[in-house]
Amino acid sequence: MNAINHTIQTLTIIVENLPIGTNLALLQFMWMLVSGRLLASRGALFPALKATGLAEDAVRRAWAAFRGGVWRITLLLRVWQDHVAGLPGWQYHEYEGYRPVGVDITAFFRPSLRGCPSKHYHPLAQKAIPAVIMGIVGQVGSLNGQRLALPREFLRVEVQDGSEVKLQTRLIEQVVRKLK
Repeated sequence: MNAINHTIQTLTIIVENLPIGTNLALLQFMWMLVSGRLLASRGALFPALKATGLAEDAVRRAWAAFRGGVWRITLLLRVWQDHVAGLPGWQYHEYEGYRPVGVDITAFFRPSLRGCPSKHYHPLAQKAIPAVIMGIVGQVGSLNGQRLALPREFLRVEVQDGSEVKLQTRLIEQVVRKLK
């Protein structure tokens, strides 16, 4: 099976138990994310969805499913984790009884976004520019010899306080609460 078919199959498994309508539209939205269409559109969702070949009404449905559909990221992550953990070749990394957890922060730069509460340093601009800042927590493992972090949590910088330091603190607290 080629990589595209495998990716679509995985996305389908992740959304298959969502309500009818939300499942297809969210599948289309997730395909837009993983296919890299956001890079070409510089983060603009509607052009990225359109670039996947969707008709205008399907673009609006995909956006509506993402924005207000009946789904929760925690449940989708759990389905994804269970799917990956069940694949032949998946192996959690373990060292003397400990399983490492990767924690990182990434930013989606949005220099034209009005009212963006957070900023992140951009090396090319040599200054902090408006960005949506996300924290990611992942279980470290390998799939067929390729090391990767299987996401467990996503945290966004708070709208009321766009402090990256506060997000870092929340991330560490979240990891500590969930470590075994």
